[in-house]
Amino acid sequence: MQLVLNTMGLSLKVKNGLFRVSAEEQVRDISPAQVSSIAITSPCLLSSAAVRLAAESEIPIYFFDRYGDADACLRSPYFESLATLRRKQVYFSDRAEGAAWVIRQFELKTEGQVSNLKMMADRLSSARKLLSGTMKTLEEAVTGLTDRFVRVPDDEWSSEIMGWEGHQAKLYWQAIGGSLPEEWQFNGRSRRPALDAYNSLTNYFYGMLYALTEQALFAAGLDPHLGILHADEYDRPTLAYDLIEPFRPWVDRFILHQILREDLLPYEIVVPKEEGFWLSRAAKKELIPAFNSWMLQPVRWNGRQMSRRAQMHRAAGELARFIDQSMQRPNA
Repeated sequence: MQLVLNTMGLSLKVKNGLFRVSAEEQVRDISPAQVSSIAITSPCLLSSAAVRLAAESEIPIYFFDRYGDADACLRSPYFESLATLRRKQVYFSDRAEGAAWVIRQFELKTEGQVSNLKMMADRLSSARKLLSGTMKTLEEAVTGLTDRFVRVPDDEWSSEIMGWEGHQAKLYWQAIGGSLPEEWQFNGRSRRPALDAYNSLTNYFYGMLYALTEQALFAAGLDPHLGILHADEYDRPTLAYDLIEPFRPWVDRFILHQILREDLLPYEIVVPKEEGFWLSRAAKKELIPAFNSWMLQPVRWNGRQMSRRAQMHRAAGELARFIDQSMQRPNA
């Protein structure tokens, strides 16, 4: 797992060979055997004993700035564990276990999408029929997904699963776009450039989410450029494209909250440019801090209660552990 220190004033020390995390009256001891990396996102106290224990246990320590970029790293001079993990990552993408992991990401994504549509149905009675019907269709499409797609990945597999996901996404966006207040309605997803105000918000904050996802993978010791579903592209974090899927509905929910509270009007947040729409400087100034706060709010997701950002680090760590364990078994 990733040990994420994201609260100002925390201290990380060592007691009886264990990491000791302290915050005022709260104390938690953690075995280094349970930790794959340490991510520090807020000012805290780090003892030399903790740094040494991390180095001896080959646990990298990453420091992230306020924007989610890793600006420093402490690690052992011996890179065997990270290099070994990344070699395993290459082979993992060609195994049935890799396909199973991808399918799980889409199952979690669908759960988030359905949750968003339910929230909208509860608040927009005029669109309840459309939203409820889409929810049912999305849920039914997930049934049997594992039996259908878990096999050794190949080009045909990639094409089939991406076609399935594309159809799901089309239904989801049609339901959202047709249910919002009239001034926010849209016909579907549009990228680079956005063709409407809603998509300009989605494009921008998906971009912020990509950065957070890539840093979570980096902190877990994984190579963000070695994708599983998405084809490898030069200088593209394709594994981040895979891991991000379950977290996209968080961005959707953030945007929907802003709109349904009537805090935003389209003409206030976008400027026309290059045959499309882009977020204005004023909108960025207001919404970026709100999004960062949103990502730090604790939520229950996939059976755990912690901040959204910490959940991303945990998911990356669980993927690293799953890769390591899977590569110790014979290929199916």
